[in-house]
Amino acid sequence: MVSRLLIPSLLLAVAAPALADPAAVRRTWLERVAISAADETCHLFSEGERLALRSGLYQAEGELLRAKTNPAEMNRLRAQVSDHAKSLGCGHPEVVSVSATVRNSYRQFAKITYLEYPAAHSTWGASRSEHDRWAVSQIDKTTGLMFGLRRVPGDPDATRLVVAMPAAGVTPASAQLIFRDPEKLAEPWLGSLAGASAKLAAAPRSVARIEWAGKVMAAKDEVGNPIWLFAFNPSAIEGLEQLDPREAVQVNLNPAARAKDQKPKQITFELGDFRAARAFSMIPKAEDAPAQTAAAEAH
Repeated sequence: MVSRLLIPSLLLAVAAPALADPAAVRRTWLERVAISAADETCHLFSEGERLALRSGLYQAEGELLRAKTNPAEMNRLRAQVSDHAKSLGCGHPEVVSVSATVRNSYRQFAKITYLEYPAAHSTWGASRSEHDRWAVSQIDKTTGLMFGLRRVPGDPDATRLVVAMPAAGVTPASAQLIFRDPEKLAEPWLGSLAGASAKLAAAPRSVARIEWAGKVMAAKDEVGNPIWLFAFNPSAIEGLEQLDPREAVQVNLNPAARAKDQKPKQITFELGDFRAARAFSMIPKAEDAPAQTAAAEAH
């Protein structure tokens, strides 16, 4: 039982890389669970502070799952620690002290505008800058396709879930996004019914949710080359956030009738710390804070 809310000064630093000490990541995760629970009751933090805390909590959780921590045990500890934190009351000295530590840490953390969130197979890049077209992105190095959240022109606070591909040849007729449907399969799909496998694979269609891209748009990449954007329904974002960070999603690009190659192109992306990257990208711009960049570092 974790009976205290001792939060280190690096609370809002991103979680440790893949080979970090699981015990240290576990402690950090529990600390973030505790103060997040206290915030639910006491409304301790600003929007930015809360998003930064949430991002760190999600990343620590993903790291523990990748270290093969039992999800049922994590759920038990989350409930236990949350109940204890809420029972302390908003005026408890530990709650007051930890809240101040979070706010002090956030003042420096809020100056960072870009972070990378590495996982087992890939990395999400997350940007808070309104000048970056991509808020959250992952690239498939084999095909050059990018998947993630792209900012809407004229409304930098709005994003679309899209897959982008070079505008070469005939435009694909359609795009599909395939990922596990929790209503059809409650347990994470980790490559097989027997559990984790070495190969990254999305859930089979029998237990999957299939989203069709509702819009195809012409755009340009960061260096001005033409690309096609396939945009999915906003509800798919919440669907992805319900998944286990060890899972994968699949993008299918279906060829147009006049294309010579009639074989659909299938690309698999690791879900990884998508939730953490999205939360970071949503942190409001810091007032009068000089921009910095950083890669994910250990606590």
